[in-house]
Amino acid sequence: NSDQRPVRMVQDPYARRYGPDYNTNNCQLIDPTVYQWQDRTWQTPPMDRLIIYELNVYGFTGEDPEIPEEIAGTFRGVIHRIRDGYFNRLGVTALALMPTSEAPTALGPDRLGYDPCGFMTIERDFGTCDDFRALVDAAHRQGLAVIVDQVFNHTSNTFNPLWEIIYDGSPGGFYFNGETPWGNRVATEKDEVQNMLIDACKMFIREYHVDGFRFDATHSSWMDHRLLHRLAHEIKDTGFKPDCLLIAENLPNEADLNLEGYNGYAQWCDPFHDKIKALLREGVYEDWTDDSPERLGSFFYFCRDFFAAHTNNVINYCESHDEHSVPYEVATAGDDLSGEAAKERKSRLGLFATVVALGQPMIYMGQEFGVERPRNRIDLNWNKLAKKNHYFEWARRLISLRRRYPGLRIYGYNPAEEGKFSWLIGPWFEEARGGGRRVIGWATRPGDAPWEEMVVLLNFEPFAVTVNLEFPRPGIWVRLADIDCVNDLPPEGDNSVHHPGAVAAWPEAGDFTLPSSSGFIFKWESPLETRMANVPG
Repeated sequence: NSDQRPVRMVQDPYARRYGPDYNTNNCQLIDPTVYQWQDRTWQTPPMDRLIIYELNVYGFTGEDPEIPEEIAGTFRGVIHRIRDGYFNRLGVTALALMPTSEAPTALGPDRLGYDPCGFMTIERDFGTCDDFRALVDAAHRQGLAVIVDQVFNHTSNTFNPLWEIIYDGSPGGFYFNGETPWGNRVATEKDEVQNMLIDACKMFIREYHVDGFRFDATHSSWMDHRLLHRLAHEIKDTGFKPDCLLIAENLPNEADLNLEGYNGYAQWCDPFHDKIKALLREGVYEDWTDDSPERLGSFFYFCRDFFAAHTNNVINYCESHDEHSVPYEVATAGDDLSGEAAKERKSRLGLFATVVALGQPMIYMGQEFGVERPRNRIDLNWNKLAKKNHYFEWARRLISLRRRYPGLRIYGYNPAEEGKFSWLIGPWFEEARGGGRRVIGWATRPGDAPWEEMVVLLNFEPFAVTVNLEFPRPGIWVRLADIDCVNDLPPEGDNSVHHPGAVAAWPEAGDFTLPSSSGFIFKWESPLETRMANVPG
């Protein structure tokens, strides 16, 4: 130190974990090879098989009376739920963990973790690095992918070691440039910063076996998209992890993240969320989206007219940590929607729409019970949830339909051109087929077999709508689901042609009445001659 400048001690930005007091330069060395993995046969699922469950590690089990107190609100608490089969019963295929990196704010119902102070650290309050490995390992052994939330656009405004590592005279130092709505802005346009952030992702894949990432607030106003393009290339195209799942919260959505479509980023679908909320509110959502039936088909056809090139580019949702739950949202629309029955029906319709729309569905923790909560609130009162088991049973069986039937997860660049998808009713048709109404319906044909064909119908109007409906094939169509029940395979249902919900579809169209705020899923079961008696037509 020949120039007599004081020696500065700083935290290692590549540290895997901070010690009890990270403000005193306390970084820990972690050996990633000690943990003995049991997931050697695991394969990350393709994008089109995802049914995503977003959860906060603390909020998901912090108030769960069935979780031992010493592990509630931790990685081990989530492991407990994984091993007891909760997620398998629900039917989801991927866990999207809200930030797991170290954050300086104290745990609580409003602490979401979006103020990281290290890109490679693990939150000490959640457990050890090996606890996190055990969570991923347990998830994989139960058939669940794990997606980690990466906050690369900003850092904590109260503590971050990057401020002190290289000081070049600019505000915030070398690693920062400008501001975001959340405070500082990480200089994602710099090669050196990109190197570090890509290293962080590679580390989580290599040392924690994660399946992919959800990147927070990636709009080009806050993040240089060259980082995301380069990251996708270095992780997927070079063979580091070709099947890595990449998801961007890019609001409003931007088409450059599609890449070649099938291999691009999946974006949280902002138009779908906002439109569904407006329809459920029977009015306007956030002053910028109304419930007009205009372009209704685009929202359900993976927003291809808005930004997406392929169904892989879309994550559909009507709830997330950033948004009010449907019951909370519709209750703010007026007295007509503030009653418990109205809130539950709208909540069911929102989940129904999310599950059937083209693209990948995501639900937020508690949505499977119809939880009423404001945005950015992460605690779940499991004692109250136990009283809504009827909702959970409906939700899990609805989700199971998407897993079971390819007709509910049609994918591709343009399934309509490929003969896999066709519209039946909608506001752009003549009046008899839903013209001018907030109704929509389509048929899917994933293969050549007639029993794979399905029909989906939705009505967002607050009144019943009768449409002239022509099923795509004559025969007996069984009702698999509606807003009130799911009627699938025995022993939980009876989807035979003898069920009262079955419909006899003749070669010509006939009237079909959609009740207010309703949805239906039908599946072709047999030719008309199989059973004609006692089947309503």
